[in-house]
Amino acid sequence: MRDDISAELESASYHPFSILMHWLTVALVLGILLSLGLAQWLGRGSASFAFWMQTHSVLGQATFIVSMLRLLVLNFYGSPKPCAADDAQLLVAKVMHALLYGLIGFLACSGILLSIAYLAGQPVFGVTVPMTLNPMAMGLIRQLHGLVAMGFIFIALAHGLYATAMHYFAGQVALRRLSVRDLKVLDAIAAPQVDAQYIQLEQERA
Repeated sequence: MRDDISAELESASYHPFSILMHWLTVALVLGILLSLGLAQWLGRGSASFAFWMQTHSVLGQATFIVSMLRLLVLNFYGSPKPCAADDAQLLVAKVMHALLYGLIGFLACSGILLSIAYLAGQPVFGVTVPMTLNPMAMGLIRQLHGLVAMGFIFIALAHGLYATAMHYFAGQVALRRLSVRDLKVLDAIAAPQVDAQYIQLEQERA
């Protein structure tokens, strides 16, 4: 009986775009951490410090954009039936995902504010950037940004460990649903309404 349920849950996977955006988000987050780590290791006196901090900021905004696009894909194509074994596991999964998306949004917004504040007085495309935050406000937002970033890292690690534990010890199929093996993205683009192994909304037939 358990094998039948597992096979039924695995038969419907996420849309290929959703899977790609999931793993692209993971790669971007790793790039964010790497660029920030390099900037801190080099120090403010290094000529490369500004470059790595700018890379950190750009990757952060890219993560936000990719996350929002993935939400659009999930909203349009839907998602497979949750594979949680009980209501408690389902609640944990929902809370984790809500926190991850919410924290990504906060980090992106606070990162934009800090980037603009650091550019105050400098010309950008011929326009001098005005002062938007005083030093006290900048310090507060910078501290909040750092604290939320640590919270995001903790929750992201917990999310990954939880999914891995459910996969290997509870017989869940969440990781298999996100597998990139045999991912037919081109088929999804060329024939988006062809019946496939991923969830799609019902389309009215002519």
